[in-house]
Amino acid sequence: MSVPVSTQKIIKNTLGEYKFGFKTRNKAVFKTAQGGLTAAMVKAISNRKKEPKWMLDYRLKALEIFEKKPMPAWGGDLSGIDFKKIHYYLQPQDRPKNNWEDVPKDIKDTFEKLGIPEAERKFLAGTGAQFESEVIYHSLQKELTKKGVVFESTDIALQKYPEIFRQYFGKVIPAHDNKFAALNSAVWSGGSFIYVPKGVHIELPLQAYFRINAENMGQFERTLIIADEGSSVHYVEGCLPAGELVSNGHKFTNIEAVKTSDLIVTDDGKHHKVKALMTRPYKGTMLKIIPVSRENSFRLTTEHPVLCIQRKINWLPEVSTKKLMATKPEYIPAGKLKKGDFIVYTTPTKTEDNEIFTEDLLKILGLYLAEGSISFNKSLKLNALAFSFGKKESEKNMAEDLILTIKKLGHKASITKSKGLYYTVISYSKNLIDLCLTHCDKGAHHKKLSQTIMELPVEKQKILLKNYLKGDGSVYIRKDYPSKMIRAGTASKTLAFQLQEIIARMGIYANISLPEASQDVIGNRIITRQDQYIVEYTENKKFNEVRRKDNNYFVPIKEIKSENYNGFVFNLEVKETNSYLVKGFAVHNCTAPTYSTNSLHSAVVEIIVKKGARVQYTTIQNWSHNVYNLVTKRAFAYRDAEMFWLDCNLGSKLTMKYPAIFLMEPGARGEVQSLAFANKNQHQDAGAKIIHNAPNTTSKIVAKSISKGSGRSSYRGLLKVTKGARNIKSHVSCDALLLDGASRSDTYPTMKIEESEVAIAHEATVSKIGEEQLFYLMSRGLTEEEAASAIVNGFAKPIIKQLPMEYALELNRLLELEMTGSVG
Repeated sequence: MSVPVSTQKIIKNTLGEYKFGFKTRNKAVFKTAQGGLTAAMVKAISNRKKEPKWMLDYRLKALEIFEKKPMPAWGGDLSGIDFKKIHYYLQPQDRPKNNWEDVPKDIKDTFEKLGIPEAERKFLAGTGAQFESEVIYHSLQKELTKKGVVFESTDIALQKYPEIFRQYFGKVIPAHDNKFAALNSAVWSGGSFIYVPKGVHIELPLQAYFRINAENMGQFERTLIIADEGSSVHYVEGCLPAGELVSNGHKFTNIEAVKTSDLIVTDDGKHHKVKALMTRPYKGTMLKIIPVSRENSFRLTTEHPVLCIQRKINWLPEVSTKKLMATKPEYIPAGKLKKGDFIVYTTPTKTEDNEIFTEDLLKILGLYLAEGSISFNKSLKLNALAFSFGKKESEKNMAEDLILTIKKLGHKASITKSKGLYYTVISYSKNLIDLCLTHCDKGAHHKKLSQTIMELPVEKQKILLKNYLKGDGSVYIRKDYPSKMIRAGTASKTLAFQLQEIIARMGIYANISLPEASQDVIGNRIITRQDQYIVEYTENKKFNEVRRKDNNYFVPIKEIKSENYNGFVFNLEVKETNSYLVKGFAVHNCTAPTYSTNSLHSAVVEIIVKKGARVQYTTIQNWSHNVYNLVTKRAFAYRDAEMFWLDCNLGSKLTMKYPAIFLMEPGARGEVQSLAFANKNQHQDAGAKIIHNAPNTTSKIVAKSISKGSGRSSYRGLLKVTKGARNIKSHVSCDALLLDGASRSDTYPTMKIEESEVAIAHEATVSKIGEEQLFYLMSRGLTEEEAASAIVNGFAKPIIKQLPMEYALELNRLLELEMTGSVG
């Protein structure tokens, strides 16, 4: 089982600079007073929650332990914590909700401000949201509930599943483990309870959001995860396979070829810069969404969000335009789309006129697209521009009209007639040839329109299209209704999609098809016809299943296919909108922002990984600089089970966190990968603990830290092999990067080995950014700050690449913010 649970916590910021340091006006239902923690206060919390007596007894015993245990004398400076000023419990609403619409508006607005819109919550298999001490919202997909998966707030789980709850609660981390575990055990509230039954596999993430809003508030959530035998959760992020076409507005680029800083069109029809291209290996289901216009079909993973209007149950097959226009499109995971839903085709809005494109020049370029070619005349040693026409009188008239138009623009041209009575117009004008090459390219399969033409006002584009259709188009006019069907064929895929975009700007959605290649027998020869993309549309169409609103077209899905896929997939991070167009249709990159802050955060996370199961717990946290983050995390892994902690920490005043894994039975595997960034006046005291309690177990610890300004990072780790645990393999790696002379890094590794049949390796490095590195990157066009950021990103890459894509995007963003002003 792989369970990435991201705990996100925000508090009112007393420093005034933290981006999410806003405060929501919310009237609490219940709130404990300041003045210190007492038995009466613990009883009041337990009574408020209507807990069984055994839990109250557990809390009171934990309070006694908390009062007796001294503050830790090692690690960071904890002298700034004043337990008498803390509110230990605050209840923001009567009871948790299962419907987001039922959550009070002021609380709901808070989560919206954090960049967690309802559309993003829909990408998750299960979602929890905690405000102050209580979970205010919890949901789980129905199909997972049917499989027996439990994803509840910890408080609700105590009431609904008392037997399994009591069996595991406090068994991995008992109250007497440390002072802050005792504090949590006495006043815990909220958090998540997850149970995955035997053999159940979950393919979407379970995620929790946390927010502290009140001043001097403490948050003490308790998380308990149980992965039963052979269960698994696969955290899959949305992506597209190579070859899918992304719109730049004037052209279409394979997604794998998109570069950072490229301008692409997003769901608002405007151009935005690409911040990052993400890629990863993927093995699983790949969907093919087939809309009206089969060649606009695109492939993507099941959870990748697509902008759409889902067909409602009471809608007729021919849904009224009025109903459709009244419905707001939203991002829905591709796996939830159905035949008949409407996906959104968006046209670019950028328009820029250019005076050189007169009606005469556009006529020439339109005819060149259809009938023109450029070749080299060996005898004259000149490039020749040729237009080929048929032998009909109308074709002859077109050729003669073209001659006049070319001469009108000041170029020379001539007309010839072949033995087969075909007409050809030829010009050797270098200027005219250059214009055709620049704005239309050459070769039947490679012709395409320039950015300048694709951004011309639509009235000018109509002139070009009209003349293109004279050569490669055909028109059918209905007698019973004044509509006109127009078809055009081209061997160029790019040109076909560009024509569709131009026609869409004219107010009509065109269909693109690719008939199968065919063979004809002419005499004794077999002729294979080239692929031709057919672009067709109807003017004044009586009935239209595609509807238009502004620069968007609502296009019905005709079919959805699925296939098994094993290869690399790609995704884009785009500034501002985090969306992009695939063959014209809007998709989202499904990033989920992760920010975490509070004044005292003392959580406990307990995980049980049973035989053959796998759990992955992924966290990115970025706290305000007035936060003490003191967390106890521990997992028990049994026979052939695997536990993977992936932990990234930025911000906070002090972090003390050491995710632990106890390998309890043979075949168990444990891994901890962590990254810490300590900026000015911060101390990141983090690390890992792995205990080999059984033979034939393996472990790995990778810890990376970055220190800047007066920031201090410390690795504090324990690797222990108990007596009888033979044939152990373990590797510990600690790397630190110092950005300047004021920063500091320390390493405190502890190894306790009680067996001889072990293979254990430990390595540690400390490095600084060197002037030679900066000079090398700056000589290639980077500023000093950009060069330093590139070095930091390269250092952190081994951790970042292990993250699910949306977390990798977020961590890159946070590192970029931390590096601002790092030099100079």
